[in-house]
Amino acid sequence: MNKLPTQINKTIYSIVFLVIIPLFLWFWATHTEDLINLPLIQSTLIGWLLVIGGVILMAWAMFSLKKYGKGLPMNAYPPPRFVTKGPYKIFRHPIYWGFSIILIGYFIITNSSSGLWLVTPIAILAMIALVMGYEDIDLKKRFPNESIKTILDLPTKIEEPASIRARLISLFWVIASLLLSNLIIVKLVGSTAALLGKPLVLQFPVKNPYLLLLTVLFILAIPFIIKRMDHIFNWVITSLIAIGISTFIALLCPAVGAQYLAGKDAFVYMVPIFLVLLSIRSIFKHSKGLGILFSLIGVSLMIIQLAFSNSAELHLISSIIIFLLADYYFYIWLSLKNASEKIANSWKEWVFGKVRVINHGFYVGFGSFLGILLAGILVGDAYAWAILMFAFVVVIFSALWAQVIEGSEKLKRPFGYYGALVGIIFASLAVWIMGFNVWVIIGVISVVMPWVQGIGRFRCLVNGCCHGSKVDHPDIGIRYFHNRSRVCGISHLKGELLHPTPLYAMIWLFLVGFVLLFLWQHDFSPSFIFGLYLILTGIGRFVEEAYRGEVQTPIFRGLRLYQWTAILSVLLGIIMTLINVNVVVVASTLGWMTLISAIIGGLFTTFAMGVDFPQSNARFSRLV
Repeated sequence: MNKLPTQINKTIYSIVFLVIIPLFLWFWATHTEDLINLPLIQSTLIGWLLVIGGVILMAWAMFSLKKYGKGLPMNAYPPPRFVTKGPYKIFRHPIYWGFSIILIGYFIITNSSSGLWLVTPIAILAMIALVMGYEDIDLKKRFPNESIKTILDLPTKIEEPASIRARLISLFWVIASLLLSNLIIVKLVGSTAALLGKPLVLQFPVKNPYLLLLTVLFILAIPFIIKRMDHIFNWVITSLIAIGISTFIALLCPAVGAQYLAGKDAFVYMVPIFLVLLSIRSIFKHSKGLGILFSLIGVSLMIIQLAFSNSAELHLISSIIIFLLADYYFYIWLSLKNASEKIANSWKEWVFGKVRVINHGFYVGFGSFLGILLAGILVGDAYAWAILMFAFVVVIFSALWAQVIEGSEKLKRPFGYYGALVGIIFASLAVWIMGFNVWVIIGVISVVMPWVQGIGRFRCLVNGCCHGSKVDHPDIGIRYFHNRSRVCGISHLKGELLHPTPLYAMIWLFLVGFVLLFLWQHDFSPSFIFGLYLILTGIGRFVEEAYRGEVQTPIFRGLRLYQWTAILSVLLGIIMTLINVNVVVVASTLGWMTLISAIIGGLFTTFAMGVDFPQSNARFSRLV
């Protein structure tokens, strides 16, 4: 009797993922085409090859799941057996790879700028979030004794001689990532003039661009010179991190970050200097003698690269910064993690009669102050009081939301992020009544909110809210010891290693803020910016929530409550991008009204989230 409802559910699931979602993405691309004015890839042949290849890959993966896993690719009804054959032997998540390839190919064929540069990247991010925030965790739960190992996996970090396959695979990922990064940068921002500087002028001018291929050969040789697996692993990881940072900077600030490229065909043979530096660094770890030799070769190659760069100065400076960030990524992470643990155990409180002041309120107060100040600078003094009113209402609704979801005898005055999103509706109404352009306020608030939220996560660390679930690795987890922390008082995880989920959120929100600021500076509509804010923060929250460990958060159908709200946030964000709102010209200035409103907003938020009445048992009285 139970088979019929299950079969119906499976059919609905199939229709949603195979029909409705693709149609929805097509609809989204079609109706945002006028908003995305970016270069296209003009090649119908390439488009069809990608579509056909993607379809074959998806079909092969689905067939393998059916044949070897005895099931279909449905997260709600997963295959009962672990599959390591077919495309799953070659690389992970072939269905998502196939779907991504289909999207790219289809939007190349249809000449859709929005599809290629908006819909496809967001769809890929969403699939990555689904893997990180659900599928990988679910696989480990269902198959605890199985480990995913594929041919194209990165080499493991072990002190053993590297195999030829490990060397070739490492080279594949570095070169493929570099070519893709270069292609994207050339297509989108390759013609951007340099902020300053010019190519390096040599006494003997270098005119033959094929000399740049020498640097390519240099990079190709690296994994065959390094002997140990752990050294190759480090070379690959640091190279991929550096390429990622470089791409991010180049797209958001091409006048600085895209200046290592020269010409439309440069993506094939132009190698940024930071890859040469990372390669030399890796060889030094293997052998100091070879390191010196390759340093001399590398310096010569870097001089050639600088001679062909649009700006030798910017190429060199940005490469050194990227090199340092990538090479010391692990130490940077440990520093951030250790600082997070220190802050998480830094609770301080001061009692004045019936009033208590808690130090974590200063973090959110500063975040509110900074957010209102930045928003006021972006739109000018005329909007100062509207921004302040907006902030008031949003904070109030975040408290009301959390009171409904999490309020209890132990949590008299919690706050919830999604309550703030609900509060946007009422805040917009208040601003409209005041006579201001609501969309201007929503747009500018969307720009600064990621940074406000990121700073607010310091409060989460001290308070113990938004804390992570257990993790075994000491290089990842942090410990909470203060008895006032929710981790100790409510979740009873004192001294346990936990995922530093507030730190995860800070890093993601920090990056999202720059993306939204870029959109604001390039005159995208406020509705589009708000939509991207909801989409990107929703994607990040979905992943973050999977690693959180608060006992009071309900779970529905395998997902935590706030993962469902994150999905809703993404859907609402897509709808927001479809709303046509004219861009309003505003004057960016800093005036006294902006400064005063920022101070008032900061004090209000500090009081709301950092001052309470510990002797009272009334609702909203106590923070802890």
